[in-house]
Amino acid sequence: MLRSIMKAERHIRSEYGTRMVGVMDTIGAHPHFAMMLQPGMVTVLSGRDDIDTMYKGSVENAAPQASRLLSQRATDWYVFVENVPTRLWVQSGEFKTVQTVTMFVTDDENGITGEYAWQRYYPPTPPVETDGELLPDRSLRNLQMHEDLLDAVCRGDAAALSASLTPDCIWAQRDYRSSTEGGEIVNLQSAPAAADFVCKCHAALNPVHVSILNRQVTDWFVFAEELWVVEPEAGERRQYRTAVVYAVDENGKFEAVLGFGKAMEALSPSAGKKMGLAFWPEGVGPDPRSHKGYPEG
Repeated sequence: MLRSIMKAERHIRSEYGTRMVGVMDTIGAHPHFAMMLQPGMVTVLSGRDDIDTMYKGSVENAAPQASRLLSQRATDWYVFVENVPTRLWVQSGEFKTVQTVTMFVTDDENGITGEYAWQRYYPPTPPVETDGELLPDRSLRNLQMHEDLLDAVCRGDAAALSASLTPDCIWAQRDYRSSTEGGEIVNLQSAPAAADFVCKCHAALNPVHVSILNRQVTDWFVFAEELWVVEPEAGERRQYRTAVVYAVDENGKFEAVLGFGKAMEALSPSAGKKMGLAFWPEGVGPDPRSHKGYPEG
């Protein structure tokens, strides 16, 4: 975990006051980036050449000035941060402070192999008063929406999946049907394209269930590390870990699903049961009257 943080911080540090000279020294082989370069729009890049070109062009637009890390999650293969950075916009000379989330993939000894970033561009949603208590109503709805999305992916249900996405949702995730070295990332720009991708992956991989290893939910994003158990056409159950930023638009739909995952591997002893449930009823088991919110129901 410390090595993982070290690689992420080395990369971040290389962007400050350098005009991006040396930044590629912090990036390992076979990188994939999904970066919001302007509000609501993401550029997906693969390979060192495209990422090098992106960094060289970025110095004409903005220069990083400061980072303030509100939260951090570090594992052996990624680091996730919620940041309040300040940038200097070169042409206007304006300093602008924003709120962002970024997930760095850190599974290469030579540096990061992924950066997935999203910037908030609408005001925070205040809590809702219910029976005299202020409750994070929108965050709870985003949590339920994430549970529903995972359930739809497990079923290969295109209609249910599309219901949680904006029409022009950006979907950039690893394609586990590909055998490309370092993995392959898709770059999809609509809900129908995302639903079609999920259905094709479902047919090839046959997901059994997904467990939540880490999750952070706010009023404007959900971040989750997920352990997927699948049973591909060969018949032997396998597993893989993904780390994904789910960006929520102002109207409460997922407008971007950005992330990557580790290579598929043999099933671990504890992966046979679905774990990491978000909703617990008052009793030990699911609510017999309503299974809403209880995925194991």
